[in-house]
Amino acid sequence: MDVVAEIKQRIDPADYIGRSVKLQKSGRNFRGLCPFHAEKTPSFYVFTDRGTWRCFGSCGEGGDLFSFVQKQDNVEFRDALQTLAAEAGVELSARAAEQRSRAERLSGIISAAVDFYQQTLAGEDGPAAREYLESARGLAQETVEQFRLGWAPDEWRLLRDYLLARGYSDGDALAAGVLTQGESGGAPYDRFRGRITIPIADERGVYVGLGGRIVGAGEPKYLNSPQTEIFDKGRTLYGLDGAGAQARKSGVIVVVEGYLDVIGPWQAGFRNLVATMGTSLTEHHAAVLKRFAARVVLAMDPDSAGLAAAERAGGLVLGLDSPEAMGAAARSAEAITANVDLDLRVAPLPEGKDPDDLTREDPEAWRTAIETAPPFARFLLDRLIGEERPESPLEARRIVDRLRPVLLSVRNPVERSMHIQSIARRLGITETAIAELLRAGGRRPQAAPQPAAEPVRSDAADRLLATLLHHPSLRAELRHLPADLFASALDREIFQRWQHDEVDTESDEEDPVKERLRQLLARREPQLDSTEARERAADLMQHIVRERLIERQSAVTEEIEAAEKEFGVKRVLEVAHEAWLGALPSEETLELAQTAIEELELGLSIHRRSS
Repeated sequence: MDVVAEIKQRIDPADYIGRSVKLQKSGRNFRGLCPFHAEKTPSFYVFTDRGTWRCFGSCGEGGDLFSFVQKQDNVEFRDALQTLAAEAGVELSARAAEQRSRAERLSGIISAAVDFYQQTLAGEDGPAAREYLESARGLAQETVEQFRLGWAPDEWRLLRDYLLARGYSDGDALAAGVLTQGESGGAPYDRFRGRITIPIADERGVYVGLGGRIVGAGEPKYLNSPQTEIFDKGRTLYGLDGAGAQARKSGVIVVVEGYLDVIGPWQAGFRNLVATMGTSLTEHHAAVLKRFAARVVLAMDPDSAGLAAAERAGGLVLGLDSPEAMGAAARSAEAITANVDLDLRVAPLPEGKDPDDLTREDPEAWRTAIETAPPFARFLLDRLIGEERPESPLEARRIVDRLRPVLLSVRNPVERSMHIQSIARRLGITETAIAELLRAGGRRPQAAPQPAAEPVRSDAADRLLATLLHHPSLRAELRHLPADLFASALDREIFQRWQHDEVDTESDEEDPVKERLRQLLARREPQLDSTEARERAADLMQHIVRERLIERQSAVTEEIEAAEKEFGVKRVLEVAHEAWLGALPSEETLELAQTAIEELELGLSIHRRSS
């Protein structure tokens, strides 16, 4: 038995989920208020016989025990695996335990360095650094302590001596990135010297690296830990461990450029900010941010460097110097956010103001900038149009030609239509004229062929995933497919790797994802061309949706049966009939009437999908 199956066998999902969700028995299942959105009528179900859960309310979330932990704790699959393995008393493997121990040891070194630098800041070597933080940056002592800021004196081996005295080896300290070594060898020395130190934690609050800000003259101004076994700038966002609560509450998370642009606003009461660390915002970043908020706002300086940073944060390296470059910017931003359905926006700040300045000096202006931040594509379009108003048809065509690369990069037809409406009003021309000019200069999107019906067996999710793995050409068309189409967190992880072209089947005994991959790739699948594979995938997706409707109807039917035992079959039929005719139910029969209507509607929906 693989570890995932063993964990599922050992843990009762209703018991585990019931610790954080108040569940009531509902037939063979359990139901309660969904923990992932506000509701008054229970729509969250745990199906113990299948080991799955689903919300049939507005959020529509669902999956298995692993996906519940991922959603509830905002962690990745591997972290959920470790959590549940510990809960179930399942040893992942000797190698996995060794890797876990290694990661904990390196994180322990970072924590020790954080302690050391904090003590140094508070000690006799720290007056100049304390003065800088208080006077130049305006940080209160509470803020300095909250973010555990420290001071690395301009000495070569103070931290090294401190770590050696506590039993840490040079090799581990080098691996953790707090020491470095010259090209000619010799004894390692402290990486951070003459700098304010800023601890970097992952989303769980575990320290993985350090940032350093020079005090006085010197380059580089900011220095980060190098890439290590536990620190990857492309997968880490500074401040995310502290920003999650306010981001979930507001539905918005703000991405800024630097550490102090997170710390200063935090002191001013704005606590939903995170920072990239000199890297582009990656697809991985977008997927992590989506777990906290649906809207991500890039808050950048309005000068040229700041606008370039806004592009880099969207995964872009091109400038704003041409329509073609801006079209590429929009395409890249859409590619990064498409798989996670993220609302990416840009908030250009007032001239000469960074987030730290603005949140302190004019909090209302900051709120307005974030609340009114335009979508990424509209930000580019607004910049291209500027204050221009056409004085002739030729001039109007010239402006639309300039906008074409950005407009054509927007694949969502609804979003593109909204942009066209706005542009038409601003330029004083018709939407039809803009659409015709776009068609004249750009390619028309190809209509997707209608899938043909094909009978499927009950293992639709397995067959769909195997089909996708055998046909990577489907990736471009199915990039918007939600991962929660698959109930298993293991299958979701594989699907997301497939979406990002990261499927790897090389031997790794400790990775249940790769073992599952090998099982799927070993399935005997029919030989299909690209059109047949597309049709097969579409049919399997329809089958999965239908199975989900049947699952919901089964749960509702059990509720009706329980009501029949409580009120009698005749009374339940009366309530259902009256509700179907539109009569207003009494307060005591309201929930029963809603359930009866839902069962009828589900039956009709399933029938339509079968016909």
